[in-house]
Amino acid sequence: MSVSSRSHSHVIGMWLMVGVAFVFASHDALSKTLILTLPVIFVAWARYLIHTVIVTRVIVREKRENAFRTQRPWLHLLRAVFLLGDSLTFLFGLTHVPLAESTALVFLAPAFVTLLSPLLFGIRADRLQWLSVIVGFIGVLVVINPTSDGFSLWMLFPLASAFCFAVYQLLTQLAGESDSPSVCSFYVGVFSTALLSLVVPFYWASPTLLQWGMLLVLGGMGMSAHLLISKSYVYASSSVLAPLGYLQILFAAVYGVLFFDSYPVLSSALGMALICLSGLLVYLKRPPIAVAE
Repeated sequence: MSVSSRSHSHVIGMWLMVGVAFVFASHDALSKTLILTLPVIFVAWARYLIHTVIVTRVIVREKRENAFRTQRPWLHLLRAVFLLGDSLTFLFGLTHVPLAESTALVFLAPAFVTLLSPLLFGIRADRLQWLSVIVGFIGVLVVINPTSDGFSLWMLFPLASAFCFAVYQLLTQLAGESDSPSVCSFYVGVFSTALLSLVVPFYWASPTLLQWGMLLVLGGMGMSAHLLISKSYVYASSSVLAPLGYLQILFAAVYGVLFFDSYPVLSSALGMALICLSGLLVYLKRPPIAVAE
């Protein structure tokens, strides 16, 4: 691939990642809108049900032999447990924490990945990665400001979401050693929907036609974002794309101002910047993902 072609490929990948950040921020803003009038459990159940239906249709249309076969069903069940932990803690946190601050705190996940990687993969963190962890947690302290009168224990929910998402990422890496991305996506959707179906009758709601439409859009957004992520890495490496992922915090802040009358204070903005810096330090040490040529 020539230099000009590679540059053009990187531009395509970068725009796709900008789209990922925008779609995820839109997804979270729509989620916050829905949970103002519908139970969190019901919204999560509908989101994963729609996810499962869409993924199943995609796999069926591919018509591949043994398309639904997996070698590690229990691993996918564990992935679903942590993905639900990620989703539910984030959604419950959104009921009391502004969208921008919640989004920023979840981006501490790369720091948790650095801390947990030695346990699962025996990968030792170097000094730069430990620095990223320290910077990230300083950013968290600045955002939540536990000594202020405005501090609330609800701030811990996005942190729990970041931890669950980090574990989910590591488990997905393990699952990817034997199963395809579509199979991984299918089983995490099936197990998540099944687990939520056990409790959703206790939180059942009767959405309006408009709310059902919003729930369908929510499920479509989640799937679209993951498809855009996969597509973006075809054109560019993680070292090129990682910084653009943090645009989600900016988009979330804009949504917070426009739709929820939530303006981040200066200390929160500083903490968000530190969390972004923490994540970028982690990505500086990651090996690049091969670009299709």
